[in-house]
Amino acid sequence: MTQNATRHQNLTTLGRWAAGSCLVVGTLLSSCGGQSSGTNTSGGGQINPGDGTTTSLAMTGAYRGNVTYVGNPYTSDFVSFLTPEGAWYGLYFLTTSSASVYPDIYTGALSVTSTSSATISPLKASQFGKAVTTGSAAITGSSALNYRIDLTGINLANSQPASFSPSAITTLTGIGGSWVGDLKDSQSVADTGLTLGFSDAGTLTSGGSYATCALALQLAPQSVSSKPYYTASLQISGDTTTCGRVSRNGGNALSMTGIGLIHASPVVGKTKRLELILTDSTGSGISFRGDQ
Repeated sequence: MTQNATRHQNLTTLGRWAAGSCLVVGTLLSSCGGQSSGTNTSGGGQINPGDGTTTSLAMTGAYRGNVTYVGNPYTSDFVSFLTPEGAWYGLYFLTTSSASVYPDIYTGALSVTSTSSATISPLKASQFGKAVTTGSAAITGSSALNYRIDLTGINLANSQPASFSPSAITTLTGIGGSWVGDLKDSQSVADTGLTLGFSDAGTLTSGGSYATCALALQLAPQSVSSKPYYTASLQISGDTTTCGRVSRNGGNALSMTGIGLIHASPVVGKTKRLELILTDSTGSGISFRGDQ
């Protein structure tokens, strides 16, 4: 983005300001990141805890939780998704019109310890302007309606450990069409107001670039009982001087993988929201949140 170079420099400065100004109270403690709520009764998944037995956790699927802040106008979103294979993804970011706010991206694999509890170790956190942090997490009170997760070794902007208590939400199908929203790269720049267009099969048909980075993105539908989602694969290529991801990868194209999920949009006049979470082999991530 050239005319955008100054804009991105300003975004970076604003991002650091926003990250340092958060004070969290309530049941969620967090970094400058996100919030919301929802309910649904979703079913479970079978995950091997590694001891030769198979334990059920009824939390496969999508969840959302919220938090409030004292002394500023921000609210926040925490969205998570657990695949049937035990891969866990989390997004946490402030809900604000400011382009300076980047989400935290959390990824890890569950090890089930009981019918209502699990651990994640290692848990990786991709946060704006930081190297990837590795910690762990404990999940308790897991059910088809809600659960609690406590992160250890991963601090948010206010230097507090994070605890989230999300509730289950329904995921939807229908990736085809245009999605308007924000692409946020924790290690590079943001592209706000970006439109990504997909075919019904999940192939990216428009909007395949940001900050001179070319995006080859493919989503594949995964139907798991009543909790559909999409596996996602991304190839990033571009100019080594302006595409931060490529320059950091020695000038080579970079591969990312992750998930996409669709749920009801909270935006007036919109019906569906797409969340994309993609990470490279180190855990460093890119997210996209768009509505249609």
